[in-house]
Amino acid sequence: MSQIKEGDIEYHYQKYRENVEVKPDSALLYLAKAKKLNQQLEDENWNARIAYGMGYTHYIKNDFRTAHDYFKQAIRYANVAQDFNVLSKAYNQIGQIYAVENDVKNALVNYHKSLKISEGKEELNDNTIAVLSNLADLYILQSDTLSARNYYHQAQKIGERDDERKHLDIVYNNLAVSYMKTNKDSTEFYLNKSLQIQKENHSIYGQIMSQLNLVSTYLNFKSKDDYQKSFEYLEESLKLSKAIGNLEAEFFSYFYFGKYYEQAESNLQQALFYYNQANEVLRKGFKNDYAIELYKSLSRVHSKLGNYKEAYGFEKTQHKLQDSIFSVEKNKQFHEAQTKFDVERKNNQIQLLNKEKQIQKGQNQLIFTGSFLAIISLLILAIFYRKRMKYQETISVQEKLIFEKEIETTRTKNLLEGQNLERKRIATELHDGVGGRLSAIKIKMDQLNTTSIKDPELEECINQLQETAKEIRVISHELNENNRDKINFVHLLLQLVKDYRFYFTGEIHLNIFPESKFQEIDGVAKHYLYRTIQEILSNCLKYAEAENINIDCTFDTMYRIIVDDDGKGFDVEKVKKGMGISNLYKRVQSLNGSLFIDSAIGRGSTFIIEIPQDGKGNS
Repeated sequence: MSQIKEGDIEYHYQKYRENVEVKPDSALLYLAKAKKLNQQLEDENWNARIAYGMGYTHYIKNDFRTAHDYFKQAIRYANVAQDFNVLSKAYNQIGQIYAVENDVKNALVNYHKSLKISEGKEELNDNTIAVLSNLADLYILQSDTLSARNYYHQAQKIGERDDERKHLDIVYNNLAVSYMKTNKDSTEFYLNKSLQIQKENHSIYGQIMSQLNLVSTYLNFKSKDDYQKSFEYLEESLKLSKAIGNLEAEFFSYFYFGKYYEQAESNLQQALFYYNQANEVLRKGFKNDYAIELYKSLSRVHSKLGNYKEAYGFEKTQHKLQDSIFSVEKNKQFHEAQTKFDVERKNNQIQLLNKEKQIQKGQNQLIFTGSFLAIISLLILAIFYRKRMKYQETISVQEKLIFEKEIETTRTKNLLEGQNLERKRIATELHDGVGGRLSAIKIKMDQLNTTSIKDPELEECINQLQETAKEIRVISHELNENNRDKINFVHLLLQLVKDYRFYFTGEIHLNIFPESKFQEIDGVAKHYLYRTIQEILSNCLKYAEAENINIDCTFDTMYRIIVDDDGKGFDVEKVKKGMGISNLYKRVQSLNGSLFIDSAIGRGSTFIIEIPQDGKGNS
């Protein structure tokens, strides 16, 4: 009897999924029937899935308050049933609702709850991709396209690695939006990839939004050769949006039709007609931040037509709405919350690495214990005869180890001091010797290139010579430790990142939290940590072929610095034997700290440095 009922529930649930995008009211009816059947079955998994379906359908209908209540119900049921799929998706959708309502702080809280559940679980990769894309969307609203692209590329990497093609359409679409103001070719490339997937998946809503984004791209870059294609996309998108009854798609279809007639055809009356149609959609209850752009367009067209009273009215509405949406406080809340969640996410990764090390340690101890028990019976016979001898031998070994450790410490200290002396010598030679000669040559060439000669090629040579002299001075200051003694650790890191950005073609992201704690680092610790991070960055630029480097500096009970990149990675065991890696370990260990290196071919690299708060350099 229960199997028949469950089969009936499955049937109605599948009918809901078929209708939710195109006939949301029909989808609600199918869910209501499934819910009634499940009242007899009392299956918590079905309760969670049906409640989520109710929430998602109301979300499609733009009834966000009702959707929010159903998603909360779904979370309660999913917690009981341990249904992580529904749980992660419900938190993500609640984040979407807060994002639409411009409550970025609560949006971030729910996105990160969702990400915490799904990240690392392959069966939930579709949700991880969606959440990373939604986080990127929030950065787009903050006009931080670099951070947004970082999240989009994380989502793209997961989707392409695990062949989650059907979930990549939104990622490609949003990546395209991040390039929309700067690069037509990149925008068009990603939008066409997104459109192809949406047509394969019969995602009408997604198809509409990608087509409209292509129209926006052609208009933004004034691509006249693509205007006819734009008109065809607009006609098809408006027709499809009315067919599925989606207010958002209908709003954007009218809005971009207005932009098309204003810009491509210079037909202000037709532009005004379509802008007014978009405004009517807003009056039906649809809410979107793009209302600001619509009011701005209505004000502009009315002004061009001489309707100054109407133009002023729409401009006033635009500014009022803009003030309510954007504020310094909301921007501050966004960045404070995001910094907190980024730190938490990195700490979770560290805990995972520590657990793996503990498991490995436990396995080694188990092997050791087994071996010990196997030979204990033999050792017990000999131990009474060799007790005194062993005691003397143990003392000798301990003294030898202590002596060797003292020698190694002295050797490390002398090596580092020698390196510093050599750096100072080279810095002096570069500044006073090579730098002085270059300056003298430049002065002589200036004298030769008099107003009567003025050779352009000679002028270019003089300029290049001057730039070379500047670089020599920078390298000289970089090698000389005296300059760094006067600068606190935070400013040293900021300057280091700034210098390396000049040579790096990708992006370097630096997060320090809290800054006040890192400003306290001084003396030997400041020097060793700076050199360690500098060496890691230098190796990354030389060998990693990375697009992004992230440096996260955090403090809880100890200083923790994480440097990771998305480059080609390396074999840790092979590279450990090299002098560069050996120096990294020596510097960190001299501060009573520890260095973890996690890397593999094709998977990027992560360096984790942990230094105790009271760590003193052994020197």
